[in-house]
Amino acid sequence: MKKLLAPLAILVLVGSLSLTGFSTGRGKHDFTGKCELCHLVAPQKGQPGIFVQDIDYLCKTCHQIVEGSSHPSEVAPSMKLPKVYTLDWQGRITCATCHNPHDEDAEGNPYMLKTALRGKAFCQSCHKDLFRDPKKHLSATRIAHTKSWTPPTKETLDQALDQVSLDCLECHEGSVGPAANYTIADQHNLTFQGMNFSHPIGMDYAKAAASNRELRPIDDLSPMISLYEGKVGCASCHNPFSHEKVMLVFDNKRSALCYECHLK
Repeated sequence: MKKLLAPLAILVLVGSLSLTGFSTGRGKHDFTGKCELCHLVAPQKGQPGIFVQDIDYLCKTCHQIVEGSSHPSEVAPSMKLPKVYTLDWQGRITCATCHNPHDEDAEGNPYMLKTALRGKAFCQSCHKDLFRDPKKHLSATRIAHTKSWTPPTKETLDQALDQVSLDCLECHEGSVGPAANYTIADQHNLTFQGMNFSHPIGMDYAKAAASNRELRPIDDLSPMISLYEGKVGCASCHNPFSHEKVMLVFDNKRSALCYECHLK
C-alpha cells in the first residue's frame, strides 16, 4: 500500500527548550532568592533590571537548543513587533522576547509564552505576511525550537509515524508540496521511497541502534538530528530553517549526513 510522506517540511509546535536546571516542573522556574543569577541589582516593579550577561547567554546556561534549526535570536527584527514582545537594549530579539521566565502558570502555560496565542496564531502575531504564501516552509512551522529527541506520549505510542511527520502530510501529499511515497509493510515497518533510494522511517532509533552495530549510538548523534517521539522521520534530516539544499539539517557532501547515523 502506498501513501504520501513529507520529506522536506517540518511542522512543529511552539515548544519549550530542554530544561536542565532551576526548575520545579515543566516550564516553571524557581528563582526564589536567586536574583543574582541573572541580575546585578534586583529589578524593581516595571523595570527589567541590569543583567549580568546577555539574556540569551543566561538562558543557555540551563537550556540547550539547536541554534541552526531554531528561530533566529540576537538579531534585530525586520518587522514591528507587538508591545508584549520586548527587545533587548540593542533592539534585538532574545529568548525573553517570546518567553516570560518568571511566569508561574506552569500547568496552563508550560512554555511560558507571553500571550495566550498558540501555534500558527502565535507566529502570525509577528509574521503577518508569512502565511499568505503556502509554498514557504516557514509558513507551516509552528514551533521555534527543534529538539534532538522527544519522548512518545500516550496519544502517539501506537502511531506508525511521529506527529511531526504526520503534520508534514498536510502539504506533502501533493496539494502544496511535492508528494513523496512511502510503503507500509505493517504498522511499525515503513519505508520512504525517494528518487533512486529508500530509507526506513517510523522506527525507534534507540532500539534500532541497540541491535544494529552499524548505527551510531543515539547519545553520539549530532543535536541537529531530531528524533521526535524517538522516531526517525522528516525532522531527522530536514528543517525549514535550513539553508542547505532540500532543507537538509546540514550538508550531505561525501554522505556526511548519512554517516552521522550510519557507521558503514
